[in-house]
Amino acid sequence: MSNTNKSPVLNPEQTGENSTAPMDFKSIGEQVSASYGNIATRYRSDDEIEVTTEHHRHLRGILGTLSSSFGRPITTLDVGCGTGRYFYCLKSVAHLVGIDISEAMLNIATTPVKQNEISVKKIELHCANAHLKSFPPESFDLIYSLGMFGHGCPVTIELCNKFHDWLAPGGRLFFDAVDIATLPPWHRVRRQIRRSIYPFLPQRLKHALDQRTGSVPFCGLSKRDLEKIMRASRFTDFSVSSHVCQSPLWRGLHLECAASKPFMMKQSQQHS
Repeated sequence: MSNTNKSPVLNPEQTGENSTAPMDFKSIGEQVSASYGNIATRYRSDDEIEVTTEHHRHLRGILGTLSSSFGRPITTLDVGCGTGRYFYCLKSVAHLVGIDISEAMLNIATTPVKQNEISVKKIELHCANAHLKSFPPESFDLIYSLGMFGHGCPVTIELCNKFHDWLAPGGRLFFDAVDIATLPPWHRVRRQIRRSIYPFLPQRLKHALDQRTGSVPFCGLSKRDLEKIMRASRFTDFSVSSHVCQSPLWRGLHLECAASKPFMMKQSQQHS
């Protein structure tokens, strides 16, 4: 999934962090999957536009640099791979695993954009919810996720810890997320008010808010929010920056997070 396309209907006031109740990743995932299933074909057409943009060239450069930095063929995980928009950007990748919550998107990912430029030796696609998926420890040298976090999918400490576990020693992580500053100021104020009063609402009203239909939750973050999540995760080496996206398909601010797993970890951190 990518938010640089015309995404499913989103409700900026319905977010995964506006309540004390945990998110139901299974039901939200099913809703997101159904929404993207309806636009998968158009999404693939939009790939042809997006790859010509400065925003895409920026991401292509990052992926190319990261994937070629190991000096050897690597194993890579694309989380929320959608229609395979970034497959051709990778270099020196022997095995690429792509996961996405939408079966319709994955079906189209078998013929991704710029297919003749893909140098990956083996591509394996799985329909899966990233929050519920598991892989053996140290399965990947590089993990990236572009366009997934923000629209129905939150960045969580637990998922970041999964990424850390899935990375081999010396592995690299790169992902982006929608910056909350993308919302108009009045939306941000209303969102903050709702987050403040939610814990004090009667259970009946909480339930009514949590059961709102017709939209998927908006899970945008501030730079401070994302840094807080990363500090609470197992990653100790990371950086967060903000990037302006001027794609004709989506305009706003993205947060970009780059992290790495050390070759040698302290024993206390391995078991935390």
